[in-house]
Amino acid sequence: MTLARSRPLASRKILDLPALLQLRATARASGKTLVHCHGCFDIVHPGHIRYFQFAKQQGDLLLVSLTADPHVGKGEGRPYIPQELRAENLAALEFVDAVYVNPTPTAVDLLSTLKPDIYIKGREYEHNQHPGFLKERHAVEAYGGRVIFSSGDVIYSSSHIIDSYAAGGGGRIDLEQEKLALFCKRYNVRRSTLLHLMDAIVDRPFTVIGDLVLDRYQYCDASDIAPDAPNMSLVPLEHRDFLGGAAIIARHLAGLGAEPTLITSLGADDASDAALDTLESAGVHVLPIRNRKKIAAKTRFVVDTQKLFTLDECPSTPTDSTNERYVLDQARKLAGAAGGGGEGQTASLILYDAGLGMLTDSLAAALLKQCRSKDTPADARYAKICAGTASSRGKLTRLIDVDLLVATERAIRIATRDHEQGVSALACRILMDHRAAGLLMPLGKKGLMTFDAPDPAAFANSAAWEGKLRSEYLASPINGTIDRLGADEALLATAAALLSATPTHAPNTPANLQQAAYAALLASILQSRTPGHAPLDGHELRTLLDNRPELAD
Repeated sequence: MTLARSRPLASRKILDLPALLQLRATARASGKTLVHCHGCFDIVHPGHIRYFQFAKQQGDLLLVSLTADPHVGKGEGRPYIPQELRAENLAALEFVDAVYVNPTPTAVDLLSTLKPDIYIKGREYEHNQHPGFLKERHAVEAYGGRVIFSSGDVIYSSSHIIDSYAAGGGGRIDLEQEKLALFCKRYNVRRSTLLHLMDAIVDRPFTVIGDLVLDRYQYCDASDIAPDAPNMSLVPLEHRDFLGGAAIIARHLAGLGAEPTLITSLGADDASDAALDTLESAGVHVLPIRNRKKIAAKTRFVVDTQKLFTLDECPSTPTDSTNERYVLDQARKLAGAAGGGGEGQTASLILYDAGLGMLTDSLAAALLKQCRSKDTPADARYAKICAGTASSRGKLTRLIDVDLLVATERAIRIATRDHEQGVSALACRILMDHRAAGLLMPLGKKGLMTFDAPDPAAFANSAAWEGKLRSEYLASPINGTIDRLGADEALLATAAALLSATPTHAPNTPANLQQAAYAALLASILQSRTPGHAPLDGHELRTLLDNRPELAD
């Protein structure tokens, strides 16, 4: 005889909202007192245990609700332990009767709905005027409940414990793999899903409009100290040239199997002609504007593997009105079913602003109006519009009403002139002001953050981000960064490609932001493993996706 496996007791304590409401109704009918505790509980420490023990002594049933991952505002990399594991930790405690993962930023709505008899807070809140707690207290007292403060005789802090372990190095529990797996499970980031999306990128048309930069690495030998001043004397050895900016975005798309067309500004010099030949031979169709004297270039002087300084030869050359009309006309022709050579597929548009003049305010506004206006014929619209800037020189304020923005925290703070608010409030502001559907914020070697609004219409009545913004931290799953140059461009190209892809076997299930972010993060890591700009190889990215342990089949 085979015995059926029952759900573990701890797991049975983790309830959804209907089950929680049923528990409340049963307790009320039987005259039992429901006690409620709420918090993050990232690492359950002795202070929490005493807090829960005190709470259980105040009634018959103890409910512990915890803040869901997207709303834990305790800084980068927090929560350290994902919500699923935090819930399991709490449910395993004998004196905890029920656990609930609260999907909203505060417990106010839950308290008003559930109406527990007693709400327990730590002693530190007794004279605390924090607006969040005051709202919770008002919610409880409004229906006749009681707020009780625990004794607080032993005080610990999850944040302090995590910071102490991080500072000490040794002994820190590595949960990154577990967090990655739970992130992937939560957002359906599956191996088969990503590979199907990669298939759907092939032959898809893209139009890339933006600044091209020639990135030169001048390798040198630091032979001596200059005789006339206390500075280094360099002997040039060799140099390597890479095409960056919008050019490398287009090459990444070609490497993933798409059919990109690049509209960019070039000069009348030999380097511009060579860049054009390189791009065309790599599968990028180029529509150049020859409005520069010479190609925009940056030379980085490198000794061994260390970049010493950069010589910037990238003067801003604004696109004139004649060339603006040309760009608008070509963008209109490239949109729609025949765009870029991908027959039967609607093209997507990527705008990249390095601040060198290709995208002027008037051109960007006209492009976006042309692509989004209700008066624009369907065959002149793009399926997706994605945009990004080069560090702080590009102008984010030009990029309005797009499906995806890729921008660093520094670039956003410069664009908004806001150097004080937290990252979530900052992201909310840029999404609201730019009417963007999603934002990817690269964090260098650490990974990236994703921000999207479950309901974009929620921004209409208030600028507050609480409850309107879904944020996730995605840690870099692989180490080994050699050179970050071009990593953000690889991120933009890959995320835009996946968001534009529609799998043939599931045309009604396009990629979500987190699926695109995961694949894009791996692509940016591949890019950063070699010096300079290395165009993405679709086969290499597929192989990496196929072997990642956190991805379910």
